[in-house]
Amino acid sequence: MKSLALALSISFTLAQDPAGKTLRVPADHSTIQAALDAARNGDTVLVEPGTWRESLKVAGKSVTLAARAQDLDQTILDGGASGNSDGEEILRIEKGSDVTLTGFTIRNSHHAVTVRGKAQIVRNRFHRNGDALSFEGGSGVVRSTTFEDNRDDGIDMDKSSEALIEDNLIRNNRDDGIEVRLHDHAGPLLKITVRGNVISGNKEDGIQLIDYPGKSSRIFRIERNVFSGNAMAAVGCMSDGNTKENYEGADIPEPIQLINNTFVDNRYGLTGGDNVVVLNNIFLRTARSALKKVDGDSIFSHNLFWQNGREFEECDLDTEGKVVADPLLGSDFRPAAGSPCIDGGAASAGEGGRKVVVAAETYKGPAPDLGAVESGK
Repeated sequence: MKSLALALSISFTLAQDPAGKTLRVPADHSTIQAALDAARNGDTVLVEPGTWRESLKVAGKSVTLAARAQDLDQTILDGGASGNSDGEEILRIEKGSDVTLTGFTIRNSHHAVTVRGKAQIVRNRFHRNGDALSFEGGSGVVRSTTFEDNRDDGIDMDKSSEALIEDNLIRNNRDDGIEVRLHDHAGPLLKITVRGNVISGNKEDGIQLIDYPGKSSRIFRIERNVFSGNAMAAVGCMSDGNTKENYEGADIPEPIQLINNTFVDNRYGLTGGDNVVVLNNIFLRTARSALKKVDGDSIFSHNLFWQNGREFEECDLDTEGKVVADPLLGSDFRPAAGSPCIDGGAASAGEGGRKVVVAAETYKGPAPDLGAVESGK
């Protein structure tokens, strides 16, 4: 695992077309929106430190909106929320646009950033918003970004959205860390990958998957994340559009691959799912049940349990491969010498079209370790 998102100090080089220009705010344009309006495909809008209160929109172009990496805490996009005011939307990325957003603190908005086109959200901090980042039929990459203390969800995904959500810190949000509504979608397969994040202290679920009638064309890969201290479920499955967690463990038919995660100090681990591959995970000190109502065609292989209220509740699984032992994790969730997690996993699970494989480059030794963090990497 390259990063636990505990130290978000990854350097970032602006992705810019070789022919693109840099438009500086306020040196070249007095407002960010004026610079965005003037920008052409491949251009970069570079914003100087300060608090900027604008409601921005990008439509029909590919641009980079950036602040310098060292100025993240000083370059602030502020929605103006205070008291009973919800604040303005900070940035809307419309269909037909491809925007890289990097280097900002984004705060005090009801819906801070809405993605209807494509976006690369890299190395930002979302703080004290409602929904911080919303995909509304959009797609993109979310990487090396902090989502904390938002009033609703850290990341919200609706309609036909897909994303790679990787190496982020998603913590202490008042609702869910990540919320995905499985709205009807019959087009090309939507791939939603949540990998290498620390998802902790959220007041409802770490990840909440909200089902609707019928089976949509989606697949989830939830891999090498640490889920720590989430108040309800680390990964919760809900039915019929319901977002109020009730631990029902909905029978979601879409494939969910739950691979090499570490679950520690959550109320529940995974609730629900009829088509889940549960492979190489650690479930530690879950207050209620590590797995609840995981059944149907789900597959269970090489998972470790320790000091949970219950290991299984209303599950229908072949659990022959379970391990019950102290994982001997360090403060960074890495297995210490002598841990049963070291080389304790499997490189794959399932067969045929349902076979799930752990990428060889993500582990050392004859087999993967159990949990999110490899001892030898």
